[in-house]
Amino acid sequence: MAGLIPVNLQWIATIIIVLIVLATILLLMKEGIDATKITATGALLVALIFLIFMDWEQGFVDNLQYHEVPESFLEALAKTINVEAILIIFSVSIIVAITKGAGFFDFISLSLVKLTKGDPRKLILALGGLTFFVSMFFDNLSAIILLGSLTVVICKQLELNSKPFVLFVGINTIIGGLPTPVSSLPNIIFFNLYQGEGMNFIVFMAYMFPIAIFFFGLATAFFFFVYRKDILIEVSDEKKEQLSRINPWSGIEDRRDIWKSIILLGVLFVGFLLTSIPGNPIDVAFVALIATIFGIFLFRTDLKHYLEEGVEWTIVVFFVALFVLMGVLTASGALKPLTNILTGVLGQEITTKGQILVALIIGAVGLPITGFLNGSSAALIFSYIFKTLPAGISTGLWIGFVLSGNIGGALTPLGSITILMALEILNREGETMSFLQYMVKMLPLTLVFGILSIGYSVVLIALGL
Repeated sequence: MAGLIPVNLQWIATIIIVLIVLATILLLMKEGIDATKITATGALLVALIFLIFMDWEQGFVDNLQYHEVPESFLEALAKTINVEAILIIFSVSIIVAITKGAGFFDFISLSLVKLTKGDPRKLILALGGLTFFVSMFFDNLSAIILLGSLTVVICKQLELNSKPFVLFVGINTIIGGLPTPVSSLPNIIFFNLYQGEGMNFIVFMAYMFPIAIFFFGLATAFFFFVYRKDILIEVSDEKKEQLSRINPWSGIEDRRDIWKSIILLGVLFVGFLLTSIPGNPIDVAFVALIATIFGIFLFRTDLKHYLEEGVEWTIVVFFVALFVLMGVLTASGALKPLTNILTGVLGQEITTKGQILVALIIGAVGLPITGFLNGSSAALIFSYIFKTLPAGISTGLWIGFVLSGNIGGALTPLGSITILMALEILNREGETMSFLQYMVKMLPLTLVFGILSIGYSVVLIALGL
């Protein structure tokens, strides 16, 4: 087929594919746009152009390293979709729906208010810590939808300015998404991609949890300084007395549902840990599915109900389309110049110096790319670049790719859906914050995160870890 399609025409097709991808990303930046429809349309257009005007079989071999290309174009295209990532998103969304329906998160939020007695300093730490923990196991979108709205309700009850609290929750969905391989799309993608010896759930946490905790501490200090007038205030004794009488169980129809929720989340966590046992054939995606089925039987719920209302189908379709969009972009050869540069920097013999240089490049370009491109799109691009690098690179460089796909999401509202949702929640409450206002306020914190991410990767590489 390659002989039937002129090389010039293939280059033109590649340029058109790049333009469509860029147009899709720019449209996703517009407020009120249906992200799923736009992404699916973009994926369909690039797939058709790739099929008609390019040697798609050779493209899958050269740029996506397919050892065997299916005869059917649709089958080859389906291989660009990360099934594990989709399965985790699907399963976790049902678990979120089950525990939310049981009143678990309402119970937790009221318990936090009671324990902190409305003290803004303790409350913001408690909300941030809860968001961090929830984001470790649930997808970030679910975390901000659940906890962002609850935060506004709590702040209204306590007559507090909700802006610093909601923003802190939004930032911690990103920070809390760092420690586990199931907590964010970049982590899911890179964990499934990395073939390094000994990498598993626990080892991943060992690498990522320390820097995530450090980032949490930095974010806390930053918010306490920037929003000190809203946080470092005293609550009246009368208000403390009122809050001490709150009964977190008051809105719970069946107390057993709270304990069932704890059991379900415990099963999910233990299952993830068990995947780290050497020789264990079960992966994290399968564990998430098992936990979902267990939750359905535990709560004796109707599967059809949760398939219809519990699963965020638009999010699932969005990510499927995004995988296809970025898969075709890569298969077309559009990323080849950048991968050639990085491969050239590494050299024929992989050295510590070469890996450090690549880590610096990825860290420097990763922050703005993720911040303006969208974290999920950036992570997919980074993953395809990573796949082209020679075998034998250190885990430290791999960690650099993971951090680049995550932390830039805090740079702008475009980088992370959770930041967009946080601003939308504030706007609904009359606490307006523009794109530029957010960037100016959060830029110092995000830059520090970016520099520390590069430094962490470089240190790991230098130590041979």
